[in-house]
Amino acid sequence: MKNTLKRVALLTAVATLIIPAYGRVTHASPVPQADRAAPPQSDRAAPPQADRAPTAAPAVGELVRVDPDAKMLSIKTAAGAEMQFRYNDQTVVTGSEKTVAGLATMRGSQLTVTYRTEGTANIATKIEVRDKA
Repeated sequence: MKNTLKRVALLTAVATLIIPAYGRVTHASPVPQADRAAPPQSDRAAPPQADRAPTAAPAVGELVRVDPDAKMLSIKTAAGAEMQFRYNDQTVVTGSEKTVAGLATMRGSQLTVTYRTEGTANIATKIEVRDKA
């Protein structure tokens, strides 16, 4: 008799704990997508993703070569890596040379190239020329 009372008390305690929890899980209604909390927005409206051009830190290095036919130039950075950049008519050149064509004769000059990345290409937006050291 004592064992039966203990079993009944144990089953009642377990049922009291499990049944309410089970009822909440199975009868819970899904939260509609519109009712879900949106991530916090800043006060300023951010431009659409397509309007933002990925930016990179300017690259500094020594001019290795200029290929005017392909509109490409290469520099060697202090770390020894060679970087290639495409340029176009909108690329601004400052310093001792005012045009990219003039750079062809300046091999070894120090350049700072500001660029953006399009796919796998580095597009030079500004080239700052420093005289050879």
